[in-house]
Amino acid sequence: METYQVLGLVGAFLLLLPLLFIPLFSFRSPMMGMMTFPIRFFSLMFIPAFVLGIVGSLIADRTAAGVLLVISAIFSLPMLFGVFGISFVLLLIAGVLALSRK
Repeated sequence: METYQVLGLVGAFLLLLPLLFIPLFSFRSPMMGMMTFPIRFFSLMFIPAFVLGIVGSLIADRTAAGVLLVISAIFSLPMLFGVFGISFVLLLIAGVLALSRK
């Protein structure tokens, strides 16, 4: 595997972290019961970012892989700024590496 593929896979799998840990941050309200953070928005933004990151990492065409990884990086921004910026930066670097080398 090349460098951009490894970075893309790591960045895509780091997107799982907010999806798994956001439901843990619920709090008890006196009259309404357990209040949780709305997870639907994050799960809807997770699916395209994760799928594009995995597909961009696994295909052989470097141009298409670079474009898919950059789009995946942009889609990862609403998810806690792409896991506090780590997966966003990894996916963006992977996309730039895939586009820069021929």
